[in-house]
Amino acid sequence: MSVLLHLNGAPGVGKSTIAEQLVAARPGWLNCDIDILRTLIGGWKDTFAAAGAQIRPVAREMMAAQLATGRGVVLPQLIMQDRELAQFKSLATVCGVPYVHVYIDAPDQELAMRWQRRNAGNPWTATSQRILRELGGTDAVLVAGGLARELAVVDRAVFVRSDRGRIDDAVAQIANLLP
Repeated sequence: MSVLLHLNGAPGVGKSTIAEQLVAARPGWLNCDIDILRTLIGGWKDTFAAAGAQIRPVAREMMAAQLATGRGVVLPQLIMQDRELAQFKSLATVCGVPYVHVYIDAPDQELAMRWQRRNAGNPWTATSQRILRELGGTDAVLVAGGLARELAVVDRAVFVRSDRGRIDDAVAQIANLLP
């Protein structure tokens, strides 16, 4: 069955890792990682936020095409604004599929440690880390996570804890939410 599964949470909480594992176990599903897609926009390193805004409509079209096939989509994306969340929820409604909003949670100290130790082996991680450092480092990570958490509460998202060394538990909990 087709579903739009949105994994929300602070930078470094494990959204992308969880998405990769969920999709690996579901042949034909799409991992629509907007952070990876943004790297396809020329100049994205210098215009990170603008590149994200430019690629989101493309990502929505990609997700709509995927959902139309009857296959699922996992969207690992930090969303902190009602307007942006409404666009993804509306996409699911228009496509006639359930929208499942999951907030991946971890204690602040754990988030700070993960963000600081995050592997910068891919270009978007290195660039996002640079931008977050410019915005205040760990404080910026925690503020972003807090804003997304508040939005998730209002949206009645399902909260799943992502504990260090227990990512498989989070994956299993989320898999149990799927139709």
